Amino acid sequence: MAIEYYEPRIPGSYHSFMRLIERLLEENPNASRKELKWRIKNMTGLPPKHDDPFWDELETSNLCASRTRRQLFDDRFNVAMLHIRNG
Repeated sequence: MAIEYYEPRIPGSYHSFMRLIERLLEENPNASRKELKWRIKNMTGLPPKHDDPFWDELETSNLCASRTRRQLFDDRFNVAMLHIRNG
C-alpha cells in the first residue's frame, strides 16, 4: 500500500479563517489570539511553531505577489479577526 504525503495548507482566504475562528469562539468565547492561532494550526495540520522552516517558504496568493507562509497566515488571520470584531 502506498503512503500518500499530505502537504498542510493555510486556509484559502480570510473568510475561511473567519469560519474557523467563529467556530472556535463558540466553543470558548474567551480564547486569546494566540490560542486561536494554535488551534487553527492544529486543526489544519500546520506546524505549530512559527520558527518551523515550513513558514519561511514562499506561497503565491491570488491578490498579491508571493509572500512567506508566515506572512500569508498572519495577514489572513488578522483580517478575519478585524471583521469579527467589527461585526
